[in-house]
Amino acid sequence: MSQPSSAPSAPAQAAALPGEALLRQIAANIDVMLWSWDPQSQRISYTNPAFERFWGLSAASMAGDPWQWLAQVDAGERERVRSLQTSATARTEDYRVKRPNGDIARLSQRALPMHGPSGQLLRIIHMASNITWQVDTSKQLRVEIDRRTDSEAKYRAVVENVSEGILVTANGRILYANPKALEFTDVDEETARSKPFIEFIHPDDHSMVLDNHRRRLNGEPVPERYQFRVQHGASPTRWLEISGVMFEWQGAPATLNFLSDVTLKRQAEQDMLKALTHERELSELKSRFVAVASHEFRTPLAAILSSVELLDAYGSSFPAEERRELLEQIKTAVARMSGMVEQVLLTSRLELGTFRFDAAPLLVPDWLVQMMAELEHGNRQAARISVTCDGLDAPRMADQQLLRHVVVNLLNNALKYSDPDTPVQFAVAGVGDDLQLRISDQGIGIPEADLPHLFGRFHRGTNVGNISGTGIGLNIVKECVDLHQGTIAVNSQPGQGATFTVRLRAPLA
Repeated sequence: MSQPSSAPSAPAQAAALPGEALLRQIAANIDVMLWSWDPQSQRISYTNPAFERFWGLSAASMAGDPWQWLAQVDAGERERVRSLQTSATARTEDYRVKRPNGDIARLSQRALPMHGPSGQLLRIIHMASNITWQVDTSKQLRVEIDRRTDSEAKYRAVVENVSEGILVTANGRILYANPKALEFTDVDEETARSKPFIEFIHPDDHSMVLDNHRRRLNGEPVPERYQFRVQHGASPTRWLEISGVMFEWQGAPATLNFLSDVTLKRQAEQDMLKALTHERELSELKSRFVAVASHEFRTPLAAILSSVELLDAYGSSFPAEERRELLEQIKTAVARMSGMVEQVLLTSRLELGTFRFDAAPLLVPDWLVQMMAELEHGNRQAARISVTCDGLDAPRMADQQLLRHVVVNLLNNALKYSDPDTPVQFAVAGVGDDLQLRISDQGIGIPEADLPHLFGRFHRGTNVGNISGTGIGLNIVKECVDLHQGTIAVNSQPGQGATFTVRLRAPLA
C-alpha cells in the first residue's frame, strides 16, 4: 500500500483554479476600479480593466512610478489619497480627480488591508467608484429643494399678506385660513379649525351658504360670486363676498375660497338706496303738495275775489249787514289760507328738526278750558265737542306746544269729517305717568286701504270727496306724538266714525 503524499494532488490543484479564475473573471467585468498595493515592493501589483479604462494605465506601466496616477488628483487632496494608498487600516475617502480626457470626476475609494497569520501586512486592496453622477444629482436635488423651499416661502409670504381672505374647507371644516380671513371672522386659527365653518355664518344666511357649498361639491352651477354675513360672539357683523373653486388638498376633495370684505360697499349701497328713496319720496311729496295747494288755495282765493268784486261794484249800495258778511267771508278765506301756510311751515320745521321736546309743569284742566275757548272762537262747530277730564288734578310734565298741535288737529278733523248734528267725544285722563287722549266721532270713517298711509304727508283718504283739507294735519300729529315720547292708534271703519287714542309721556310735576 503506497504512502500518502504531503503535496496536493494534481486534481486538487486543478480544483483550486476555477475559483481563482472566477474571481479574476468577476474583477475583469465589474465597473468598480480594483488595484492591489504591495507594501514590500511599494508597487501596484494588480489593476483590473475598469481601473485601466478610467486612467489609461496598467500595473505594468506604473512599474517605474507607482504614483504617477496621483498627478491627476486635486493638489489639495493628493497627500490624503497617498496616505490612504498605504493605510494599514480600513478607510474610505472621497476626492476629486482629473481624468486623462480632461473631465473632472469624483471618486470614493476604500482601502482594505490584508494581514498574514502573524499579523504582518501582506497587501492593500483598493476599490474605487465613480460617484460623480451621485454628487451632481445630490447637488441638483439640494438646489431644487432650496428652490422649492424658497418658492414656497415666497408663495406663503404672498398668501399671508394679500388683502383677500383665503380659506380652504373640507367636510364642513376650515383646514386653512390666512391672516386676512381670520381678521374678517375675528377669530384665531385654533378657534377657526375647532368648529364647523357654518358656525361663523350669520344665522339668516346659513341655508344659502350651505346650499351653495353643497352644489359646488356636487359639481352643480354656483354663482361665481355671492355675499353673506359673518358674525362671531360680540364682534360686529361683516358682509363678505366669496368666490370658490374645487381642488385637492392632501389627497381629498376640498374648496379653495377667496373672501373680500364688502361691508363698506354694502353700507354705501344702502345709503344710496335710502337717498334715492328719500329723493323719490320728496318728489312725490312735491307733486302732492302742488296738487293740494292748487286745489285748496284756489277755493279761498275765489271766495276773496268774488267778495272784493261785489264790494267794488255794489259796495256803496249794499246794506251794512251784507257788507259785513262779505268782509267776514274774506277774513275766513284769508284765515284758511293762513292756516294752510302755517301747517306747511310747521311740517318743514318738524322735518328740519327745529322742534324740541320741552316739558314744563302743566295743569291740564285749566289748559283745556283755554284751548277749547280758542277753538270755539275759530270754529263754530266746536260746540259739538263734549270734553271729560279724569285724574288730572295735579300738574303734569308736558310740552304745551306739542300737545296743542295734537289736540287741535285731531279735533278739527273730527268736526270736519262728521255731520254737523253728531257729537264729538274728547276724553282726557291721567294714566300712571301717561296722559291719555281719546277723540271719537261718528263721521265718514277711514277705509282700510288708507290706514297704512294715514300719517303720511299730503295723504288724504280716498273717501273724503269734496271736503277741504291739505293732508298735513295727521302727519303733524304723528311727529308731535313721537317728540312727546308717545304713541297713537286709530280704530275706524268706513261710515262708522273714527277713534284716535294718544298716550303721551307726562309724569306728575
